[in-house]
Amino acid sequence: LSDQRPCASYPTRDLAQAIRSETLRKLSLHKSTKEIEGSLSLSVELINFKVLLLSSSQKSSMGRTTAKKKISTSPSSPPKWKWSAGSRVLSTIGGSKVREQFLDLVPTQVEGVYIGFCTKSWTTGEASYLFPMEKGLNDNESGMTLAKDWKYVFAFLSRRDIDIDDGTTPMKAKRGSKWDWKVVVVVINDDSTTEIVGRHIANCFSKFTKNKNVMDSPEKYTYRQCYADNPKALNHYLLDMDVAMILKSLVYESGGYTSKKELIKDEEILTAFYGTNQFGKEYLEAMHDEDWENLCEGF
Repeated sequence: LSDQRPCASYPTRDLAQAIRSETLRKLSLHKSTKEIEGSLSLSVELINFKVLLLSSSQKSSMGRTTAKKKISTSPSSPPKWKWSAGSRVLSTIGGSKVREQFLDLVPTQVEGVYIGFCTKSWTTGEASYLFPMEKGLNDNESGMTLAKDWKYVFAFLSRRDIDIDDGTTPMKAKRGSKWDWKVVVVVINDDSTTEIVGRHIANCFSKFTKNKNVMDSPEKYTYRQCYADNPKALNHYLLDMDVAMILKSLVYESGGYTSKKELIKDEEILTAFYGTNQFGKEYLEAMHDEDWENLCEGF
């Protein structure tokens, strides 16, 4: 031990400070590196997250776009309508809407004579457009054929306005209209029921409106019912002059009467046509014989 050289002296305090500084520097460097790595790792994660969000958004957007295209290009499914009797929208033929019309019958006190009321199904208190039928029945060429086909249709006449009730004022097709409300005078002189007659007339009118020379669009006539309660005199529904024409055509010319004076004596007939025997008698007596004779010309 004595032969050993003495140890070199070291600056212990300075060395400790140097070691401490070096250690702190390394620790600081290590910490900075970790922080930098952590920051870089966080940044990468953020970038990856944003990319993921962008990708997800693009996929969602593409999905919505694809869905929209599918909706816009796929044919629309037809609506499932629940139809019941009396529905206003009926059907379509050749792209044209078929308008439904109603036909109701009302008996009068004149045996076998009924009044047919044709009305529009999609509104209340409005008459159907019967002018083409009236014109066809009065036509010199086609009128006889239609009269045979329609069988029970006697005439189309103006409806009496019972609010004014002067015997000469017709009721209008609807409030504010300038056109008269036309009714169908129906004569049943066989054993047919009102149900059979009503359906027959409705079918004839429907068929007639399919003629393009008659109507722009076809119409569907549907018979509903006959209001059989409390029949009224014929002039409750028709103008007094029109009642006289029916009286002469149906009763006078086929009933064996030889003159108007003889007809006037039939109180039962006048009551059924004019409501009271007295009013019927006064009305016919006031009519000149010449007018009576020419009453049914063109009728």
